[in-house]
Amino acid sequence: MRVLFQPFAAATHVAAQVPLAWALRAAGHEVRVATQPDAAESIARAGLTAVPVGEPLHVAAKMNPDETGLPAELRDDAWLRVLDPGEIRPARLSADHLHGVFATWTPLVHRNTVPDRMIDDLVAFARDWRPDLVVWDTMTFAGPVAARVCGAAHARLMFGLDLVGLLRERYLAVLGRRPAELRDDPLEEWLGQVLERYGMTGPGRGFDEELVVGQWTIDPVPTSLALPLRTPRVPVRYVPYNGPAAVPGWLDEAPRRRRICLTLGVSFREVVGGDQASVGDLLAAVADLDVEVVATLDSEQLASIGPLPPNVRAVDFVPLNELLPSCSAVIHHGGAGTFLTALAHGVPQVVVPARMWCNTPRAERARAAGLALTCPPEKLTPGRLRAMVTSVLEDPSFARAAARVRAELLGTPAPRELVPVLERLVAEHRPGLHRSGT
Repeated sequence: MRVLFQPFAAATHVAAQVPLAWALRAAGHEVRVATQPDAAESIARAGLTAVPVGEPLHVAAKMNPDETGLPAELRDDAWLRVLDPGEIRPARLSADHLHGVFATWTPLVHRNTVPDRMIDDLVAFARDWRPDLVVWDTMTFAGPVAARVCGAAHARLMFGLDLVGLLRERYLAVLGRRPAELRDDPLEEWLGQVLERYGMTGPGRGFDEELVVGQWTIDPVPTSLALPLRTPRVPVRYVPYNGPAAVPGWLDEAPRRRRICLTLGVSFREVVGGDQASVGDLLAAVADLDVEVVATLDSEQLASIGPLPPNVRAVDFVPLNELLPSCSAVIHHGGAGTFLTALAHGVPQVVVPARMWCNTPRAERARAAGLALTCPPEKLTPGRLRAMVTSVLEDPSFARAAARVRAELLGTPAPRELVPVLERLVAEHRPGLHRSGT
């Protein structure tokens, strides 16, 4: 098969697709990874073939409130608080809220990060290369458009919780109760217009829900923590990949005290470009605990906090997959990569979720599973964080819950075991497959 991966143009989203891409490549399939030029280096450094499409995304600038086109009064995150896609509590999912989410996020996020030039270039490449399968990131809808135009099977590969799937199910239920003339769907309108540019109209060619949720969904979130949805779901074991790195010598030495990792994640630095939780407050909370703290902080973060407490080792970057096995707990911002890597190593978590996509509902599901404590950054104090860290370290129920979910994760099919499943699914969705084998 020829398999085209289509990640969101950020290093962390590329990293989430690398293990499956490796598995397919090792099985003899041809693999390409296409996204905006911003992520081409990350793709190449993973040993995969990058296909740059469109202009650079410059995602940090796209996320800058001054660049969103919002009215001035909504440039202080107020729109996120009102129309947060991570708000999934049933009582809050009113018709107005659901419509507001799709009416706001379609132009400000989806269309803004997947511009016409990028889609055009991707479609042109797909028409020429003719992939059998397109594996796309739930944050970018260029992948399913290209798959539809070139006749490929296609599947989402999740980066975090399936918020799109959940909100679509709820939104379609709301629309179904409205008269036909009032069923306004901003996402359908946009994607339908995109498909029309390529002559794709009518049943099986124009818009349908496969353009939003894929023909099936490949999901690395353990089933016990995933959102319950009706969309076809194919679980896959999360395999941590942190990019090329050298393991520092000090990590070979066993810690003399219990070790805690404190990290705000690569995507938090690159995409958000700031800290929604005070680094100084985080360090103050653990300064007087009998623990060793490894904090991943860059030079800008270090410059803002002054002298480090004596029990803190600051490093700009260390691969979490190598660090976390030596840790008794991890304090983090709720990012998908950090969260899933901690699950893979059975490490209890303290989550201060940044207001990014599914960080808050992910933290809440971890708390409900008994493997984490969580507090929103606006309510965090050094005393509250210290109490959460102490509880996670001293109460063995957190380690037991983390070990239970780790066992579930390790019992999920690894990427290499998923390859024949994907081959079968492609054959089912493309009975006229134009090539066999590789």
